[in-house]
Amino acid sequence: MESVAFIIALAIAYQALKGYRLTKQRTLWYVHFSFAVLSAGLLIASLTGFLGILARTMRGTLSLTWVGYSIYFLAQLLAYSMLIYAYVSQTRTLGTTPVVATLASLLGFATQASPAQGIRLLGPLVEYHPIPETLLLFLVLYIAVQTGMNYLSTKDRNAFLVFLAFLLLTLSHLFFILQPFGALLFVIGHILQLLGFVSLFTMLLRVTRSQ
Repeated sequence: MESVAFIIALAIAYQALKGYRLTKQRTLWYVHFSFAVLSAGLLIASLTGFLGILARTMRGTLSLTWVGYSIYFLAQLLAYSMLIYAYVSQTRTLGTTPVVATLASLLGFATQASPAQGIRLLGPLVEYHPIPETLLLFLVLYIAVQTGMNYLSTKDRNAFLVFLAFLLLTLSHLFFILQPFGALLFVIGHILQLLGFVSLFTMLLRVTRSQ
């Protein structure tokens, strides 16, 4: 599922770059950069996951899991932070100081709570990392709330697809946090993540085809 997510994220990065070249909208450049970073993190996470399956020892599996998820976590942190920065820089009607201060405090928390502190295996193929996922949940939730407000004010179909994408991504991180209540939640989280990527990819296709 991470491999499929990598392909979709890479397609989003390509379509965003294509849209930026057509419209010169700076926001699309941030989307391109964010999902290029995100796709790289997904690729590394999926590769280390496959290697973890092939590892002959539990220590090897845990080490590969830690490396893969740590890189993926940092990629997500950078990608979502860039999207928040893009939103704040685009919407001057909101005060940027509280948002920047909140983001800085979250990043400070991330440096204190590394992914290694939360990673452990719930099963042979399911890792659990609540602390970094909680941080990512708050970042994506902020984007979801703002894109939802944008949709309510514009009633635009593309705005709805963007809101839906980040709402699904928010729910995916929530399900990742709730993994201990059932391994099926881990799978549902990945499905929601894929659907969120598909929603954003659909919006970018609509933008590029309308030009």
